[in-house]
Amino acid sequence: MRLIPTTHIAAAVLAAALAVPVAAWAQTTTTPAPVAGAASAESPRQRVEQHIADLYATLQITPAQQKQWNEFAQVMLDNAQSMDMLVTKNRSSMTTANAEETMQNYAAMAKQHEQNVEKLLPAFRTLYASLTPEQKKAADEAFRERAEARDQKQGAAMQNEPKPGMQKQGG
Repeated sequence: MRLIPTTHIAAAVLAAALAVPVAAWAQTTTTPAPVAGAASAESPRQRVEQHIADLYATLQITPAQQKQWNEFAQVMLDNAQSMDMLVTKNRSSMTTANAEETMQNYAAMAKQHEQNVEKLLPAFRTLYASLTPEQKKAADEAFRERAEARDQKQGAAMQNEPKPGMQKQGG
């Protein structure tokens, strides 16, 4: 069994929670407008919206593919809403939760994430099947680059964590 690091859960929760407002854009826009000055100062919501806009533009979704895109986007939005509700619930008990309750919250988030991915996969398969070979290549590269960036960020975060049994040195 592979453990899901806390940073992955937090990132998934945050991304899912912030994707909700994209529904209207995903269903009505055929050419996304770039967000000017996309920088680290933007909110997590803006980063998710920008990621979706970037994916839409990268894939160059055609009018013939719009139905598959909309279905994929809707599942993403539904997933985001379910994760957001769970995060909100967990956040309300964060300051009073004991260690066992905190672990239960992590387990619930991991389970919700798994269910969300399982719901998203069929919609993605349908969308991916509708893509041209050039679009599939662009999707493959985009997903690969995102995974590599996430892994690099994860590696950097893990290097900064104290090793088990070691106390962090104060400065």
